[in-house]
Amino acid sequence: MKKNVKGSSTDEYISATRTVKAPDRDLSFDKEWKSYKSIVLSETGGLDRAGEPVKVLLPFYPDEAKDLKRDIRVVAIDPKTFKHSEVPVQVFDVQQYLKEDDLAPDKNGKPTHEIPIWLPTVTAQVAFLADVPAKSSKVYLIYYNNENALTKIYNTDLKVSGEAPGIQVENKLMEVTLHPQSGHFDQVTLKTMPDFPLFHRKETNGAIHWNPEVYAPPQPWTHTSDWKPAPNVKSISGPVLATADFWGGLRDIPQVDASVRYEFYPNRPYFLSSTSLRFNETLQSIALRNAEVVFKRELMTNAAWYDVIRDSIVVYDVKNMTDLTDLKMEADIPWIAFYNKENGLGFAGIQIDYSNAGLENNPRLLNPYFYITAGPWVYWARALSLSFLASNMQQMIPVMKGNFFAEKWAYLVYKVDDPSKPFEKIKYWQKIVTNPLRVQLVEEVDDRVSRSVTELFIEKGKSGWEGRETGREHK
Repeated sequence: MKKNVKGSSTDEYISATRTVKAPDRDLSFDKEWKSYKSIVLSETGGLDRAGEPVKVLLPFYPDEAKDLKRDIRVVAIDPKTFKHSEVPVQVFDVQQYLKEDDLAPDKNGKPTHEIPIWLPTVTAQVAFLADVPAKSSKVYLIYYNNENALTKIYNTDLKVSGEAPGIQVENKLMEVTLHPQSGHFDQVTLKTMPDFPLFHRKETNGAIHWNPEVYAPPQPWTHTSDWKPAPNVKSISGPVLATADFWGGLRDIPQVDASVRYEFYPNRPYFLSSTSLRFNETLQSIALRNAEVVFKRELMTNAAWYDVIRDSIVVYDVKNMTDLTDLKMEADIPWIAFYNKENGLGFAGIQIDYSNAGLENNPRLLNPYFYITAGPWVYWARALSLSFLASNMQQMIPVMKGNFFAEKWAYLVYKVDDPSKPFEKIKYWQKIVTNPLRVQLVEEVDDRVSRSVTELFIEKGKSGWEGRETGREHK
C-alpha cells in the first residue's frame, strides 16, 4: 500500500496465494502454429451480427511470416465454453519492409544509437467472417507461423467470373455486373427476382454508376464511367472479399485524377462503393459531381429519402414527374432509394462517409447539395459545385489545385415484403453498415522488443523526458 509514487520504507506489501487447475480438455487450436494475435470485436449497433465481414491490418516479423497467405488461420473463441471454431479467412495486400537499421558508429567512431529504432516488418490485411451478439464482445485468434501449413480452401457463396474490368460478382442474394470498358457498376439482379434486372443503358456509356465527374468547357462533360478502358485496373477475389479498383486521369482532362473501388462480400444484399477525385491543377468548371446512380426510367415508380430537415421520410412519384425537375435535399442525406411499387423491387444508397479537403487551397464549393432528376432516365447525384443547374448556368467556378473529394456508399438491392413497412430493410442495413464491428488488436510483447525507447528528433536538444523515472528508459 503506497503513500507516494516512489519506493519508500513505509510501503506495505500484501501477498496472496491461490491454486488453480487448468481444464482437462486441450482447447488449443493446433500446436503446429507457433504464434497468434488476438482480435477483440465489439458490437455497438444493437444488432446480432452473423457472418459479418471484418478487415484488420496486421504486422509480423519476417522470420515468422514466410507465407502468410498459406498459414494464417482465424479461430473464434466461445466466451462461455472457450471452445474454438475456425472461420473463413482471406489474406491479401502483403507488404514487406526488410531493411535493417544501421547500428554502425558515426564517422568519428561514436555510437549513434545502441538499439534498433525499427525492425524489418511484414504487414498484411486479413479479412474474415465474424459472429458477434448484439451489444457484446468476442475474441478471435489469428494463428500464424507454421512453415508446414498447407493452403486451405474455404467455400462461401461469393463468386467472381469474367475478366477485369468487366467482371461478374455474385453471392446467394444478388448478382452484379461491371461495365466491360470502364469497370463501373452496370447491372444488378436480386436473385429472388431474376426476371427484373436493374440497369440504365440510355446515355453515353450506359452504366448505372457514373462518377466522379467534371464539366469544364471547352472539354466535354467527362465521367469516370467514360473510361474506355479504365487507365488502371486491379482486382482481388476470395471467399471473404472481392474487390475491383479503377483509377487514373479523366478522359481529356489530364489535370484531374479519380478512382472508383467496389467491395463485395458473401451473403450480403449490398456492396460498397468508394470514389475519390483529385485536382492537380486549378480548373474552371460548371459542374463537379459525385455519387451519381442512374436507372432506366421505366424500371422505377418512386423515390424515397430520409429528410434530415423534416426528420421524416419523403416519398415522391418519379414515374409521372416532369422531365428535368430537380428534387433537392441535404448533402449529408443518410439514405436514398428508387423502387418499383408494383413489383416491390428497390435499390438504395446508404451514405457511409464523404469528405471535401484541400492541400494548397481549401475547397470552394458553390451551394453543395444532393438531388434527383428525371428524363429518359432517373438518377440521384451529389452536386459539389454545379452552376450548370443554378440560376446562372454559364458561370465558371474554379476547382482549386490540391482539392480532394471522397465518398463511400453501400448500395443495397432489396424487395419490399411488407407494403406497410416499405423502408424497413433500408433502415436495418443502414444500421449495420454505419455501425461496423469495433476492432481491437491485442498482442504480446515479443522478446526482440527493446526495453528502452529511442526517437530521432529533427533538431538536437532536450527530449522533455530528462529526470523522469519511468518503467522504460527513454533516449
